[in-house]
Amino acid sequence: MRRRAINRSPVRPFDSRPGNRNHPSRMSVEEEFLDVLQNIEAEVVRAWRQNPSMADYAVTRVYEESLAYYTAVAQAQSPKPTRLSGLDLRLFQCVQQAADRRLTGFTLEDGKKIEAIGANNLVDCFKRLRKSVDRWNRTGGRQGYLSYVAQFVK
Repeated sequence: MRRRAINRSPVRPFDSRPGNRNHPSRMSVEEEFLDVLQNIEAEVVRAWRQNPSMADYAVTRVYEESLAYYTAVAQAQSPKPTRLSGLDLRLFQCVQQAADRRLTGFTLEDGKKIEAIGANNLVDCFKRLRKSVDRWNRTGGRQGYLSYVAQFVK
């Protein structure tokens, strides 16, 4: 009789280096960068209110373009020029402006400093935003994401 082989894959030791994305105590992107996500989504909603015919698909393209852009920045490469045009390009520029403010950090009018976040963190934010568009588009249709997010933006 033949014995079945037991899968004895080695357990990898826990990687406790700072910034490890798999660290069990690491906060979720929503918890850690809520303000960044809200700022980006506010720009999207502002653009949608000016152009009510805009669909989730345009937002998806902009988030994917932003993801590619900040991935290149995180890898110290020069980003490829965008192929977006028209409304998509204007939306991309608004989103990029909001993201760049957080990438470099800034000071509020009251003197409070807002710390810069790394490009890797912006990449995580855009991945999360893209997942959100997919989810709410499936749930709410053509403008499901936009309708959902607009509830939280004044």
